[in-house]
Amino acid sequence: MLDGQTKSLKVGVTEELKATKDRDVWKVMIAYATENGNCGIDLSNSLEQSGLHQLENILVLQESKASRLLLNSAGKMDPNKNRPYVRTEYRAKQIKSSPHRYRNSESDEKNRLASQQRMLGINNGNGQGTDVTQDPANIGFAQNIQAADAVGRRGASNSLRKVEESLTRSVDCQVPTVGQKLITAAKTGDLPELNRLLQLQQSGSEHFVVSQDHLNVSLLEACREGRKFIVQKLVRSGAEVNVRGNKRCTTPLHIAAEQGFVDIAAFLLDKDADVDANDHHGNSALILAVNRAGSSDMLNLLLVNRARVEHQNAEGVTALMKAVEVMDIDAIRILMFARSKLKQKNRQDETARDIAVGLGIADVFDSLISETEEHFRHSYLADSRGALTQAALMNQAEAVRILLDCRYLKNEVELKKIYDKSRTENHNTKISTLMVLIKSFCSDAQNEKDLDSAKFEIFKIILGSGVDAGRGQGPLLSWAVIDASEAGIYDLVEVLCKKKKVTVNMSTENHSALMIAAKNGRLDIVKLLLNFGADPRLTNKRMETALKYALSNGHTKCANALLQKNKPSEQCLMRMAEVAMGNGQLESLKFLASQCNINKMSQTLLKEAVLTRDSRFVQFLVDHGADINKTCDRDYTALLVALDRCRDYSCWYKDMNHGLFDMIKFLVGSGARVNGTFSKDSPLVVALKRERDPDVIHFLLDHGADVNEVGDNKGNTPLIAAITGYTSSPGKELLDVLGALLKKGANPNRANRDRDTALHLAACMDNLESIKLLIDAGADLEARNSDGFTPMLRAAKEGQPEVIMLLKDCGANMNAVDKDGKNAVFLSIMSATLDRERKLKLLASDVDEVNTQTSDGQTPLILAADSCDLKAIEILLEAGADPNKINNKKNTALSILLASNQNGSQT
Repeated sequence: MLDGQTKSLKVGVTEELKATKDRDVWKVMIAYATENGNCGIDLSNSLEQSGLHQLENILVLQESKASRLLLNSAGKMDPNKNRPYVRTEYRAKQIKSSPHRYRNSESDEKNRLASQQRMLGINNGNGQGTDVTQDPANIGFAQNIQAADAVGRRGASNSLRKVEESLTRSVDCQVPTVGQKLITAAKTGDLPELNRLLQLQQSGSEHFVVSQDHLNVSLLEACREGRKFIVQKLVRSGAEVNVRGNKRCTTPLHIAAEQGFVDIAAFLLDKDADVDANDHHGNSALILAVNRAGSSDMLNLLLVNRARVEHQNAEGVTALMKAVEVMDIDAIRILMFARSKLKQKNRQDETARDIAVGLGIADVFDSLISETEEHFRHSYLADSRGALTQAALMNQAEAVRILLDCRYLKNEVELKKIYDKSRTENHNTKISTLMVLIKSFCSDAQNEKDLDSAKFEIFKIILGSGVDAGRGQGPLLSWAVIDASEAGIYDLVEVLCKKKKVTVNMSTENHSALMIAAKNGRLDIVKLLLNFGADPRLTNKRMETALKYALSNGHTKCANALLQKNKPSEQCLMRMAEVAMGNGQLESLKFLASQCNINKMSQTLLKEAVLTRDSRFVQFLVDHGADINKTCDRDYTALLVALDRCRDYSCWYKDMNHGLFDMIKFLVGSGARVNGTFSKDSPLVVALKRERDPDVIHFLLDHGADVNEVGDNKGNTPLIAAITGYTSSPGKELLDVLGALLKKGANPNRANRDRDTALHLAACMDNLESIKLLIDAGADLEARNSDGFTPMLRAAKEGQPEVIMLLKDCGANMNAVDKDGKNAVFLSIMSATLDRERKLKLLASDVDEVNTQTSDGQTPLILAADSCDLKAIEILLEAGADPNKINNKKNTALSILLASNQNGSQT
């Protein structure tokens, strides 16, 4: 068919083309014309008379080679721009869709992609928000253009049908979307409709989708129309305050500033709008705010929000230049007082004054300059000359008239108050700048960076520009000496110290500059501060001096420099020696030994030396008169200190205690006694009570420790100390230690002052293996303590059922009673352990035992009734307890219960 149609076209069947509306025929015609030219066929008239205007639109959008050829033959090409003419209504829509002409991508793939991105609303600006002025309804057009462009490059005629159908759908379906309705509502101020659409969006319905682009475009339109409430509503609904429009790359703040909408601009700035964002001409909001109608309020708002007053647009114009151009004197004055740079030039090499000269307002401009300069020199006295005074004295009548009309004109008294306040604020601004620079220097020093010489020169310039360290925020410079000393920046400390009214003795609760320098070992800064009057006697809240800081950290050279200025008493030096010892500073200790008689307190310092876990300190003190076998901490010798201290650590082999084991070895090796010390405590008992590692116990035993020596003021033996000491690890370690002691000949029946043996105490524990070990070693099952308790009785009151069973199996007397005549059943009722009921059942198996009476006639059942222990009563009755037995007061268990119940009801 194609061949037939092509042949018919070649012979010039123009009339048939005019009559036909068959798109397939036209597509073949276009494809053929692309390759061979129009071959004399009158395509223009045929196209026009066929009425296929839809196809013309497609060809215009596609901008393919075929369309240019066809339209050229139809006389519809612009001969100057080599670009198709487009109908007015369509051209308007095309311009609205994108300000950029679609590029031919056959020669440049990159430009083609960029064009498509612009059609899809992708921002290619400077990154300030999202480009959203692309009408969402035209996104389909852009996608179809992309497809048509691809078809044109490939020359694939069999794909033209799909492109044509897609484009037709895009053109025919122009129903307003929810997003378009939202934009219209924002622009017209239709708040009910706006609220309705936003509520539909929040409902999450898939048929009412409002995209981020719709919200952002709506915000731009609301800003243009000055609809403050709608602007606020849209921002709360998620619109972006820094969104950029494609037409001019303007943000909402640009629009508000240019239109003079102060309230809207203030709201946007409160929501973090970028005050220095630029449009495509480089204009900031500050430049756009300047206009002929006046802009004082907007300028003040932007400047308060730190707008850059020196910013220049693409033509080099500043806000000040524009203010001169529109002859807004109030704006000129505001911008001058905001430190606008007068020497800046635009692209025409003009300054703001050059523009003023051209407009004939140079006199006014110069008067304002004089006023500003005098203000910033901090010399505005009562008779000082403001701009109006300057103009009057110079006989500039027109300038006076202009200045009289300025809204910010003040009388001399009012100006004096304003400038006095401004002077203080300006001084504080300098101080703030200096503090920022100091913080920067200190930060660089912490990061091991060299001092920035250029920045430091600026610092010195500002510091020398009339800054008073005693006025306003000036005392901050004295505090800065501390920061500079801590950072170790000598040059900065020196410059600050040389500044008049800066004091080097400023101190926080914790330290002064001198203390910090001494702590860090900066001898150069210590000497510098001392030369500028730093007081070495100054103390912090803990009564610490710079000398103590130096010695605590081993900086003996700094300590020597401080001592040359002020040497404290020998007693004070002795305390510092103790601190140096505690901090492990041997060099400081040696230095102090040269400054005071360290021998006087060598014995006292021995305790701290042991706790350093460094044998060099102990040896140093021994060399200076300390006796290793004399007490150094209450009644403890050095060896006892090593065994007793660090009691918060239960495992000797942990890092913190490992050094102490080495210290014990050193002390014993240096002659420390393991028996018969000056103390009432023995090293072996102390080690066992502190639950030291078995290696320590074996070490002491190997060096002759007495296994039967009474080791503390309670008369505990090593065996008893082991049972009571190893409570957190009663397993393998306890058995290891007990075995070692018994192997060395420890007596299992040796009792303490309460006449408790090791078995008495073991019966209260839940370690059956240790009980077996003691019984196997000959422990007496019937030994009695001061309360008349046997191990069985202690187990009944404080132990576990398993211990009772073990003792019973080993032959313990179940009928034994204490000194009050109470047997094991009595004591189990009095027990406070969790397994009390189980123990009672175990012990109440014998009828004779449950009916035992004490000297006052008490039975276990009467005891249970007296305490209203119903569970114990039940167990005893089941075991055969006699409820009729009476005590010496003629009471039975039942009468006691009834009396107790009656008393309770009366209460």
